[in-house]
Amino acid sequence: MNRIYLLDIARGIAALAVAIFHYQLFYSYNISLNAYNIEVQPFYNVLKIIYNHGWIAVQFFFLLSGFIFFKLYLQIVNERKISFYKFIVLRISRLYPLHLLSLLLVFIIFLILKFNNFYNPIYVDFKHLLLNLLLIHEWGFKSNASFNEPSWSISIEFLMYLIFFLIALNKNIFLNTFILITFSSIIFFKFKLIGYGGFCFFIGGLSYLLNEKIKLKENYKILYLIVSILLLTSFLKINDLSSEIEKIILLAFIFPALINCLFLINKKLPHVGKKLSILGDISYSIYLLHFPVILITLLILNFFNLKADFNLPFIFISYLTITTIISIFVYKFFETPLKNKIRIKFLKK
Repeated sequence: MNRIYLLDIARGIAALAVAIFHYQLFYSYNISLNAYNIEVQPFYNVLKIIYNHGWIAVQFFFLLSGFIFFKLYLQIVNERKISFYKFIVLRISRLYPLHLLSLLLVFIIFLILKFNNFYNPIYVDFKHLLLNLLLIHEWGFKSNASFNEPSWSISIEFLMYLIFFLIALNKNIFLNTFILITFSSIIFFKFKLIGYGGFCFFIGGLSYLLNEKIKLKENYKILYLIVSILLLTSFLKINDLSSEIEKIILLAFIFPALINCLFLINKKLPHVGKKLSILGDISYSIYLLHFPVILITLLILNFFNLKADFNLPFIFISYLTITTIISIFVYKFFETPLKNKIRIKFLKK
């Protein structure tokens, strides 16, 4: 089983959720005809949960990454079948090209805005540019939000890859995973984003380990997971998520159970979701490029001294459509070709 199509789709939906959640940014600058009111955003009745809690889709990314990395890499790293060099080349070739493209694009946009004396609360100085170029801008060195804001999670994701490789070399994987989950929970109070990333990534990994450890037939596992999700969800006020307990239940139990459930369903039905797997392919592009799309809109409207009614469904649909089309184009003609070229160049024997 090479691809887990249902998890690809889940990743794509999560990326779209983040893009929808960030639709509110259109109201942050002086380009909207209306003041921000969450309840009058387009299709609010349908997308209420995303508008209110779409930020948690990023935590879902971390959980999903942890699950997939433990599945794909744990054994081969532990058995020394893949070198650190190859592991890093594979990861950098996946993350860096699009990160660099979006970083440079946002940098150029902010330079243009600066020359037009447009107030910008995001740091775009040399220090933060260097940190972003090194993909370490969320490792505790930054002063403020900088450049392509969604890339904060890519920086932490890269850190989790490095930590994962180190612990995967050790035989005590359960113990090390528990230690890292505990440690992430502690440093959350000092480094919130690293704490979030570490907690979710290794909870995702732990859920995979437990799935493999529990000796039940897949049908029973699926049924158990579905019942667990339904029971736990009934305890949550999904439209609230204000308490830490609710967030912990969602991140530590419901999301991991959902990921495992989709994984097991795809094991039984390998081709389910294949036709929609493009959502997973372009998820990274959607995630990193939706913010530049917002900034380009800001740039154009600011240049012509125009304002728009972002409460209109047409504008909302146009935003998602344009972001998706650009993401498909970038995935096919930039992201994938460059990834392959890097791997051929640095992994050739």
